[in-house]
Amino acid sequence: MSLAYERVQAHLERLKLKRVAELLDPIAEQATQEKLSYVDFLDRLLEAESVGRAERRLLAKTRLAHFPFIKSLADFDFSFQPSIDRKQIQELATLRFLAHGENVIFLGPPGVGKTHLAVALGMEAVAQGANVYFVTVPELLEQLARDVQENRLSERLRSLRHPTLLILDEMGCAPRGAGGSCG
Repeated sequence: MSLAYERVQAHLERLKLKRVAELLDPIAEQATQEKLSYVDFLDRLLEAESVGRAERRLLAKTRLAHFPFIKSLADFDFSFQPSIDRKQIQELATLRFLAHGENVIFLGPPGVGKTHLAVALGMEAVAQGANVYFVTVPELLEQLARDVQENRLSERLRSLRHPTLLILDEMGCAPRGAGGSCG
């Protein structure tokens, strides 16, 4: 290995350019074979780093959202629930309601797809860079009760203000300790 190559690797590590470090050799080889200019070579490296970072950011935001499962609007069977207005759901998928600070409420009996639609909209928000947090109301009430006992309520309330989109599921369900359940 040349001294310059070692310095480049050290710079990449120091700058935390993980994807560039991984792809430096194959892209350099490709650049040689295709006789790319220095700028085109650099463009390919930076594009790979940019894509890698976007993928890692999406994974991290998805993990932090605490979705119970991963679903998209493409997965939703509108023929199973003809009462749901596809056009209205597609309008919600633009996420304009977030920009306008509006709330969205899905009402209906268990099993009609409310959670699926909420998760799908949450996934769309994550894909557009928003911070999302999904929690069921019974879980939230349990967390809040614990936080009151542990004198951490203000901390919890502050954390609930952080997400751009807060999804509260199972609104009509009682907490486990209250003798209620949700179907």
